[in-house]
Amino acid sequence: MPGTVGLHICFDELGREIEILDVTPVGQGEYRIEKTPIFNPCIVLGDIIRVEEKQGIAYYVETVRKSGYARYAWLLSKEAAGSREIREFKQRITEYEGKWEQIFGGLLVIHLSRHSGIDAESEMALILERFEI
Repeated sequence: MPGTVGLHICFDELGREIEILDVTPVGQGEYRIEKTPIFNPCIVLGDIIRVEEKQGIAYYVETVRKSGYARYAWLLSKEAAGSREIREFKQRITEYEGKWEQIFGGLLVIHLSRHSGIDAESEMALILERFEI
C-alpha cells in the first residue's frame, strides 16, 4: 500500500462539497483519515472510511471503523489563535497523545482519546473567557 495521499472526497451526494484530504489507503476503496474534514464533522482523524470512486472523485459511502478520538472544534479570534494560552493548550493536548490542527489560522480542531482525562471543553472555555470583549 502507498503512504499518505491527497484524495478528492465528496461528502455530498450532489457533488457540491469536495475536499482534498490526506488519507492513507488501507484496503480496496478504504482509507484512514489523516486530516480533519471540514464538510463532515462526524468523521474524525484516524477513522477508516469507504468510498466509491466516480470520474476522479471519491464519494463517501460509510465509516467502516471509528478511531477512538473525540473531536472538538472552536473558531478563534485572531488574538486568541496566536496566544500563549492556546499554544500551551495545544502542547498539553500533544502531551496527552492527542492531536490538533489549526485550519485557516482560526479554526482549532482537537482530537483526543475518549479516555484522555482532559476536559477540553472546560479548559477552552476558561481560555476563551480571557479574550471576550
